[in-house]
Amino acid sequence: MNNLLFMLSDFGTSDTYVAQMKAVILSECSGSAAIVDLTHDVKAGSVSEGAFHLFVSLKSIPAGSVVVAVIDPGVGTARRGVVCEVEGAFFVGPDNGLFGLLPITRSWKLPDPQTGSSSTFHGRDVFAAAGARLVVDPGWVDFLEPIENEDLVPSAIEMPMLEDGGLKVTVAHIDIFGNIVLWLPPSSAFHPVELQLPNGRIEPVTEVKTYAEHTDVLFLQGSQGLMEIAVSCGSASELLGLCTGDRILLIKERNR
Repeated sequence: MNNLLFMLSDFGTSDTYVAQMKAVILSECSGSAAIVDLTHDVKAGSVSEGAFHLFVSLKSIPAGSVVVAVIDPGVGTARRGVVCEVEGAFFVGPDNGLFGLLPITRSWKLPDPQTGSSSTFHGRDVFAAAGARLVVDPGWVDFLEPIENEDLVPSAIEMPMLEDGGLKVTVAHIDIFGNIVLWLPPSSAFHPVELQLPNGRIEPVTEVKTYAEHTDVLFLQGSQGLMEIAVSCGSASELLGLCTGDRILLIKERNR
């Protein structure tokens, strides 16, 4: 086990919520944990967006690490807290679909919150404390109640689907540059020449390998291992009016 602890939340940085969680972690670990922030700017309550960030970050998380992820609109309700083992790392957080895209090998239920814990801030009082304990003692999971992986809440992600002579795909994420990341892995068999927006508007797309190859709307494989819609030196999201969760149709052949 290493001392790396990764954090993800929708808490932002304008309040002290993230700092309070880090204080708990460092206190429990006697200052020995090395904390890495994945992001704290997930849209408030967006479990699917949090699941996306965990999915694309997995390749960068070494075995032996701990990840504390808190996107928890059901905080304080009967939803349970869990620990999931994924490729040798432990993921700690609510069982609400946040970990549903990960290749989980084993999972456990966290103990109920201790008396005096806040019913609205399990990130600090439950998940941060559990993550810190796993950094110090990964064998703690042997004392937790096992959960069958199939009993975990799945992620509510709409995957690609053949429809209307094209491929219907979901916008997974809009990055800081306005690039539109799709829930679509690379394929040598599908090469769209147009896309249809939710309002019915049709836009031509050009398949490229880099952002600088063309000046119009681009279709390319991004750094996160998924296909993207982009505009060179511009924001594809602003140009096309797309947001996370929107569904678009990729058209392989032009409609005439």
